Order: sequence, then structure tokens, then C-alpha cells
Amino acid sequence: MAKLRRFSSVIILSLFVLFSSYASYAQENITSNKSINHEETDQIFSSQVNSDDEMAILVKENKRCIRCHKKQRLLKDIEPIKSVGAHTSRKFYNNCTACHGNKGAHPRDNASIISFSEHSNISALSQNEQCLTCHLPKDLRQTEWTHDVHYKQINCASCHSLHTDVDPVIGIEEKSRIQLCIDCHTEDQALEGDQ
Repeated sequence: MAKLRRFSSVIILSLFVLFSSYASYAQENITSNKSINHEETDQIFSSQVNSDDEMAILVKENKRCIRCHKKQRLLKDIEPIKSVGAHTSRKFYNNCTACHGNKGAHPRDNASIISFSEHSNISALSQNEQCLTCHLPKDLRQTEWTHDVHYKQINCASCHSLHTDVDPVIGIEEKSRIQLCIDCHTEDQALEGDQ
């Protein structure tokens, strides 16, 4: 019996040493990784909906939007509140109306809802102006992307998925970026060839 206890103690101690050395190694590699902006990711993850109280406030603020969209089955596979990623921080408690306009406050009015797609009846420039009320142009210029060139011609939603579980503006993978360029510019060249 004593041998069994000693053996168990040795195993537990070995596992502890193994995991603590791995944790130390992982932490060292994470903090030395210059491609990750930890200050930025900490902000993003700290702004998620983390409690029932926060969820209750969000639901209350967006109640009319949610009610109407559920009735019309327009919220098929998305969770209307949690699906807006980091836009669920306290300063965006009015997140439906912050992006889509104030139609929810007065649903019977003839006000239009700002929708974000190439099929919208609102120009790309107007759609993007709505995004730019929060996402400041000076911040967009810091990215390795030609936002200044494109923002008047294509809408933000052409590249960024707006209803996601994580912040849609964190970035787009390099491979996806290249595909986005090819999708649009191949189409442009085909149209020019038809003329």
C-alpha cells in the first residue's frame, strides 16, 4: 500500500512539473509573439456579453428589433445579440440601432433600415459612413489594406462578416484577402472586356 501511495505521489508530482513547465513555455511564447496585439485582444474579449444582467440590458434595448425579426423568421441561424461579436460592449448597448438605424424605435414609420450588402438600396458610401461612425478612418489607415481607395466603391460587408461570434474587424486572413481582390477585380476586368 505504501508503494502505491509513493507511486501515486511521484506521478502527481511529475504531472505537476510537466504542466507547469509547459505553462511557463507557453506564456513566454505568447508574450514574445509580436504579431499578436495583446492589449487589443484583451479589449475585445473583455467586451463580450459576460452575464445575464448584460444580456438583459441588451435584449431590452433591442426588444422591438428582436421581436419583429423573430416573427418574420429573419433571425434564422444567428443569435441576434451575441452574434455581433465585440459590438456587445457597454457602449454599444443599442447595437441594432447603432448600425441599422432607428427603425426599431418606431417600426410603423416609413423609415428605412440600413442594410449592409451589395443588394441594399442604400449606396456603399452611405453604408460605410454608418460603419465609420465608430470605426474611425485614422484607425483603418493603420491596417495593411486600401480602405481609403475602396470605401467609396464597395461596402464594408463585402469583406467583413457583420454578424459573427467574434469581432468581424479583427482582420481577414491573408489568403482570404487575396481571394477578395480576385473576386472583384476579375469581375471588373471581365466587364471591361465586354465593352
